[in-house]
Amino acid sequence: MTNKTYRIAMIGAGQIIQGGHIPNFQNVENTSIEAICDLNEERAQEVATGAGIPKVYTDYEVMLKEVKPDITVIATPNIFHHPMTMAALKVGSNVLCEKPLALSYTDAKEMMDLAGDKGLTVNVGSHYRWSDAIRSARNHADNGFFGDIYAARTVWHRRAGIPGFGSWFTRRSLSGGGCLLDIGIHALDRALYIMDYPEPVTVSGVTFSKLGTQGIGLGGWGADIHKPTDSSQFDVDDLSWALVRFANGAALQLQVSWAVNNEQQFVTEIFGDKGGAAVGDQDQVTLYTILNGQQSNVEVQVPRSGVSSYQHLTNNFVRHLDGDKTAEVITPAQSLTSVKIIEGVFRSATEGREVRIDQL
Repeated sequence: MTNKTYRIAMIGAGQIIQGGHIPNFQNVENTSIEAICDLNEERAQEVATGAGIPKVYTDYEVMLKEVKPDITVIATPNIFHHPMTMAALKVGSNVLCEKPLALSYTDAKEMMDLAGDKGLTVNVGSHYRWSDAIRSARNHADNGFFGDIYAARTVWHRRAGIPGFGSWFTRRSLSGGGCLLDIGIHALDRALYIMDYPEPVTVSGVTFSKLGTQGIGLGGWGADIHKPTDSSQFDVDDLSWALVRFANGAALQLQVSWAVNNEQQFVTEIFGDKGGAAVGDQDQVTLYTILNGQQSNVEVQVPRSGVSSYQHLTNNFVRHLDGDKTAEVITPAQSLTSVKIIEGVFRSATEGREVRIDQL
């Protein structure tokens, strides 16, 4: 452990920075947010004034050169994650990058390789694994309740959750994809974390863009919420499904949507030869097993930490940098596995066939 105060620079001034990263880092004693950068200087200045951040920039490379941060937080359109992370690493900064880490395995591996060469850490914002419900389910997995987990299904269906028509989220040139890259990565990490990240072998996926192209499904969050207009661009997926096969014989169904004519769902289901589970939000965990020869359902009294999953992510990241061996971060191998699976889904959907992960 050290007594170091970590100087932080933030790239992006959108909602996730405002409502997530700024307050969570300010809750960590040995951190100091020194600067924020956004192309929208007025918004960056407003955020900086409200949060007491001393410096505002519109050029992230200038900010990195002048501030020389210990930690750089990146929350920008997805296409910039790779070049911004590389730039931060080159000035000696650790990085907390919003998901997706990168749009390709090649780019993600380059980021992780550079971090490894420089002795730095790149962590990704897949914070849902720190939710009380997922932690509870993982505890049951670690203690053998499920036995051999041979299948899982993880679902995040928003009925109307498109984050702004014509925003960068709905423009492939800036986002690289839609719901799969936005919320699919969270749903995927929830399941893989409980399954202890088995090695993926093949992926078969389909993607659709059906409701967003009709101007249906506007959500209620984001810093740039726009209603659909005749000129609004929507060329990304609003529903994506996939089947992933693993080297240990297990399989995973992934189902996500921004907009769908069906009920909203947020659940990760685990199927083991000893027991199973349905893991929802907050404290929603139901276990399924056979007790004394009878099929039994157990509603778990999930221990509540009183801390948000994002705060847990931030706390563990700083503790890890501080040398705390008990701190848990998303490992490079886990981050790269997620990127490979997502890339595999898109390739499978484009080519209309199952793809092998080792051929990406």
